Amino acid sequence: MQPAKVLNKLLKEAPKDTKGSKEIEELRKLINELMKPRQGQLLQILKTRMIAATRDDYQDDNQDWWPDYELLTSDWRAITDMNGLLVCAQDALKGLPDDLKAIGENFDYAYSVTKPITIRKKTKNYFLVVELIEDMEDFVTHLSRLCSKNLDERRDLYDLASITKDTGDRIKVKIFDERTFVQLQSRIESLRNYIRDFSALFDVHLESKEEAAFKPLYMLAKPQEPVAIADKVRT
Repeated sequence: MQPAKVLNKLLKEAPKDTKGSKEIEELRKLINELMKPRQGQLLQILKTRMIAATRDDYQDDNQDWWPDYELLTSDWRAITDMNGLLVCAQDALKGLPDDLKAIGENFDYAYSVTKPITIRKKTKNYFLVVELIEDMEDFVTHLSRLCSKNLDERRDLYDLASITKDTGDRIKVKIFDERTFVQLQSRIESLRNYIRDFSALFDVHLESKEEAAFKPLYMLAKPQEPVAIADKVRT
């Protein structure tokens, strides 16, 4: 990702009420309007933790406590399982390629308005921004397909384990869920950084300092402290 100074000669901020100032401001508003909610959704996925569950968490000793983990959000709301988190990811990605296309179209228009007729030939920096938008569209498309693929694969594993109740089949589901959880958070973090850095090129800052500083663990959460807190919430 290129630093924000790329736009110094690409799309300078025009003085108020001068040619192009309105179009530039509308472009920035559009980026903020479309991308800020997305960043919030992506951040919630990144703040989700996979917490190991034990039989002690269940009152009935005979209760089937599989799967033996919980997915908890930042406010300790439970998500059913990895299937639920993948669906949340799909919801966060839904419509994002169209939003990026709309930003690209508005960028092209603002660029054409702000540049004098004599120098409207597209520059290297212009094509750089166009390529960044296309790269994000491709990334989102591939990530969405990966979520669908994982959902299908997990469904087959889960259905088999539900029928057989075999320990080996259940372990396959658990390994799949843990691998998918880490993979998903890694991809979502890359997308979040991609959107944030792209928006910064237009001097649009989507996150607070605290949100921007958040870093995912890239590992499964240790059960000791979170489970104790979760128990207090349950009671």
